[in-house]
Amino acid sequence: MILDPSFYECPEHHTDLTGLVQEVLEDDGPPVAYLRLRKAAAARPFQVIITCPGVDGTGAHQLTCSGIRTK
Repeated sequence: MILDPSFYECPEHHTDLTGLVQEVLEDDGPPVAYLRLRKAAAARPFQVIITCPGVDGTGAHQLTCSGIRTK
């Protein structure tokens, strides 16, 4: 899957959250490869809520991440 922006980071802890965003979006529906038999899927805006783990297991909090999913 291709996301725009391609990188998500917690502004408070400077922790890379890109993997968590991708994980939530993968649970969102069938893989794009399944849709290749039909018309190509259009870019879709998204907004997900994820939990930043904080630093050393402390300071965990929720963040809303948004962007566009193109594949």
